[in-house]
Amino acid sequence: MRSVLRLPGLQSTISTGCYIKAMEFVVVFVVSFLVLAGVAVAFALGKPPAYRPERQQIMQLLLDVENKQASTERWELFLSLPIGHDPELEQIRRQCLVIAYGDGDQPAAREGINGALFDQAGMLRLRPVMLQLKKLIDQEPSSTWF
Repeated sequence: MRSVLRLPGLQSTISTGCYIKAMEFVVVFVVSFLVLAGVAVAFALGKPPAYRPERQQIMQLLLDVENKQASTERWELFLSLPIGHDPELEQIRRQCLVIAYGDGDQPAAREGINGALFDQAGMLRLRPVMLQLKKLIDQEPSSTWF
C-alpha cells in the first residue's frame, strides 16, 4: 500500500518518499550553506599568520650559524618570510639573503663542511651583518614601561 500526501492548493499528489527526499536535500543544502558561510566569515575576519621574530632571536640565529648549530630549516624560515614589523631587521634579512643566494654583484656563499651552513668566506661576509644587528640591539630602549 502506497501512502500519498495531498497538499492543499496543488493539482497533483506527491508521494511521501519523494517528499522526504526533497526535505533531506533542503536540510543538507542549508547545513552546507551555513558551514561555508562560517568559513567565509572566518577567512574575512581572521588575521593571517605572522612571522614576528625579535632582534635578539635573530642574533641568536646568526650566532648559531657561526657556531655550526643552526638548522637549515630555521635559517630558511628566516630568509624566506619578510619581516614587516621591524624595517631594520628586514634590512638584516635582505643582507643575509644576498649572502646566502647572491645577487648581480656578489656570488652566493658556498656550503660549509661539518654541519656549517657557509664556508669561511661566507662566515666572513656574515660578521659585518652581525655587528650591524648588535648595534641595533644596543640602541633599543631597555624598558617599555612608561
